[in-house]
This record gives sequence, C-alpha cells and structure tokens, in this order.
Amino acid sequence: MSAPSDPELGPDDDGPAGDTEAGRRSARPLVWLLVAIALLAMLWYVSRDRDQEPPPVEVPPAAEAVEAVEPEAADGETPPPEASSEPPPRPDPPPEPRPADRPAEPLSRVQPEYPVEALRTRQEGTVLLRVEVDAQGRAAAVEVERSSRSRELDRAARDAVSQWTFQPAIQDGVPVASTVTVPVDFQVE
Repeated sequence: MSAPSDPELGPDDDGPAGDTEAGRRSARPLVWLLVAIALLAMLWYVSRDRDQEPPPVEVPPAAEAVEAVEPEAADGETPPPEASSEPPPRPDPPPEPRPADRPAEPLSRVQPEYPVEALRTRQEGTVLLRVEVDAQGRAAAVEVERSSRSRELDRAARDAVSQWTFQPAIQDGVPVASTVTVPVDFQVE
C-alpha cells in the first residue's frame, strides 16, 4: 500500500514544497543586515583617530610609593614589609631668586653747608664727585670729577658726601665695592 500523496509535499521533500524557498527568502534580509552592521563597524574602527592618546590614568598616592626589595630570609621566605611611620620626603623647594645686579645707591645724605664766603659772594654751581663705595656701603674715597669753579663749594660737597651711607652694589648676589658719580648742587635762594 502506498502512502497517501500530500499535495504540499514535493517529489524530493519531506515537508511542504514552498517552505525551503520561503525560509531562504526570509533569511536574506537578516544576512544583509548583519553584513551592513559589520561594514559600519569596520568603517568606524578604521576612521577613528589613531593619534589620539588615551586619557591619563590617575595613580592613587599610596601606589606611587616605590617599595624596596627586601632580601629573602634565611629560610627562603620573604619577610613582611615593615610599616614606615615616616612620610615620604618632600621635593626640595625651588631655589630663591638671587638679587639682580645693581649699582650702589645713596641711603642717607648729609646736606652740605653753604660756605659763608661763597654765600657772601653769591657763588653757585654743581660739583660732580666720584665716590668709591666699599662693600659695607661706606664712602671710602671721594674725589672731584668736575669742579664748580669754586674751591669752597668743591670742599663743602666733598666733606658732606664723605659722610653719606650707601646701599652697596650687588654683583652675582654679593655686595661688592664700586664707584658712583654724585652731583651736588649749590644755589643761592
């Protein structure tokens, strides 16, 4: 006896004739969708910025400490690390900037007395003095560089400036001896 023939079964199929072709048709869009997703992922991977550096990873302060390697104990075991009560050393502070080089400058000035004879004859003028200032700021030597054409005015200016105190010149951060030129004016009021 032969099996009843099913109109939906094909000659070589055990199932309905249209199921295999319909199954292939429904899988095609799914395959194309997967291929499109794979292509988009590849395009994204290739087009991303390869020069971009990864964000810096912050290391917690405890992990920054470098542990010293302890020698092994006699029995082959490493001893447990000892807890240190000392904080890690701080970096040295930056060096203080050294003072800039500068010439000597007057700190305290003694006003010259107008000589009586020069005042009576109404002599006026400017005396230009060359002053050698030592490293302590004292006037070591005072010489007339340009005269006022009056011996009395020159002498009064030299006597007054020899009593001045100066802020000494600084060179390489150290006070040094130097020479400065100082004008002293004499005018009758």
